[in-house]
Amino acid sequence: MNVLLATLVFPYPINDGGKSGTFRMVDALREDHNVTIILPESNFVKELQDLWPDVNIRTFKLPQGKPQDGLVVGLVRQLFGRKLKFTKAQIMEREMQLNASNLMNYYFEDLISVFQSEILLGIFDLVQIDFIDLAPLVHFIPKDIPKIFVHHELRYKRMMLEKATLLDQKAEDDWKIYNTKVMEIGLINHFDKVVCLTEIDKQILLADGVPSEKLEVSPLPMIMSEHEINTPFVSKNRLIFLGPDQHYPNLDGIDWFLSNCWSEIQRLNPNVQLSVVGRWSEEKKKWFEEYTNVRFEGFVPDLATIMEGSIMIVPLRIGSGMRMKILEGVSYHVPVISTSVGAEGLPMTNDVNCKIADTPEDFILATHQILNNPELQNTFIQKASEVLNQDYSSLECVKKRENIYRRALMQAASLKNLH
Repeated sequence: MNVLLATLVFPYPINDGGKSGTFRMVDALREDHNVTIILPESNFVKELQDLWPDVNIRTFKLPQGKPQDGLVVGLVRQLFGRKLKFTKAQIMEREMQLNASNLMNYYFEDLISVFQSEILLGIFDLVQIDFIDLAPLVHFIPKDIPKIFVHHELRYKRMMLEKATLLDQKAEDDWKIYNTKVMEIGLINHFDKVVCLTEIDKQILLADGVPSEKLEVSPLPMIMSEHEINTPFVSKNRLIFLGPDQHYPNLDGIDWFLSNCWSEIQRLNPNVQLSVVGRWSEEKKKWFEEYTNVRFEGFVPDLATIMEGSIMIVPLRIGSGMRMKILEGVSYHVPVISTSVGAEGLPMTNDVNCKIADTPEDFILATHQILNNPELQNTFIQKASEVLNQDYSSLECVKKRENIYRRALMQAASLKNLH
């Protein structure tokens, strides 16, 4: 099968969950299919091409000041972050998709021309578009080619969750959310198949107007091999958070945790430490200088060195789709404390294989309980390890995706016969 893919994620180097899932999906697809992939420009094109010699890699230009969390956040930073001084709260609010997202505008220099240069070759059996910012490409695909959309994160759902974090609840935010929802649903209904990463997102789209025959669930693959550490688990009195600040839900999660939970957790556990793993800007790190025993570790090449004896926190309040960081934590045999949003779509159950807490009081209590109960730590690790037996392997995930492709091809063939 000749498959054309277009995505906003350049999947190499593999230094976060989204890149990992995209890389492993394409890596598996290319074994049996001829893949052309259209990606943002990167300094690592040559390295990726060396890894994928049989994949046709085409790149397009992102706007200057590369967007890092959804398409237009980078433009917001470019316009506001460099020229004027704003408070932390103002900067955070501007970085929300709630105040940055605009599915009407075209922010790319050459995406359409690159895309059309491939489409006009007339060789593709199927086209897959990833991420809502690229969904308008559906209008440039010939009607007879099956069209797959992979919805990594429901934009209007994220915007609703962002609005819920604000003290000032404004009617104009509802205006943005409702209009985004109408456009988002309208755009994806132009595709033959809409692939969600979780059943929860599928059910939301079904309720909001996407026909059931279009909707599919196909998670991203992850290498779920267990690492040879933490067996048994011995706590080093350290909490760990995985994620860079360029993804706004990570920034919001750390801000919420440090502002609402950290002082009390320290009072109850005076020597506890927090390690934040991932790339964080110097500006953002300065926001949290007042908090003691917090280390921003940057990129850590070998996670085993910092996962040993650590307890993972996932204090996310915003997002949809899959949170790969929990699966990664489970593979390193660390206990997990998460919010409901952080654990959404994963087989994680409160007081069975993790702690799930959504208020500061509950998160503080859950953290204190796990920090001070070795038996609970190892029970959660043992129960959570069963998640590793779920079907997140590259083989199983690509089988699901290929079955979706086949259904789309069969549907297109039947419609062609009708005409």
